[in-house]
Amino acid sequence: MTWRAQSDPALEQVRVLTAALEVPRPWHLGTFVERVSASLGKPIALHPHTALTSSGFPCGIVIECPDRIVVAYDAASSGYHANHIVLHEIAHLLLDHAGFVAPVAQRRTMRTLFPGVDADTALRVLARTDYDDIVESQAELFASLVMSEADASHSGSVLGRAIFRR
Repeated sequence: MTWRAQSDPALEQVRVLTAALEVPRPWHLGTFVERVSASLGKPIALHPHTALTSSGFPCGIVIECPDRIVVAYDAASSGYHANHIVLHEIAHLLLDHAGFVAPVAQRRTMRTLFPGVDADTALRVLARTDYDDIVESQAELFASLVMSEADASHSGSVLGRAIFRR
């Protein structure tokens, strides 16, 4: 008798999603974001923020507004890590992870990161620091799978070249 592990639906959902995406070769984050933006029907703005994590925020945050999506990430992150953070946050959008940030925290986030934007214009703010749940695991897996599909030979990151050397 052969033992076969049960298929993990959350893992399968990420695999199906990543298989359906066209990953630019050579890798270019801006091109990938443009493609995702077109599929979502809203522009996605990348916002590197100085000292995001030292201000008490996670290294990446998604803010969805009626007319656009903003992905904020820590500007101090390396090129490879910044790509991974952005892909992680995009995964939350593509996998339709609801997430919940209390309204008080949403307003604090908006005031701190985007002082000129009215907090009420944000539909949802997805900011997480707990990586133990399935939603975070899916987002991490998505980012890793997309980066593994990227043409690492053009990566400026020593870590990226070491991991994805062919």
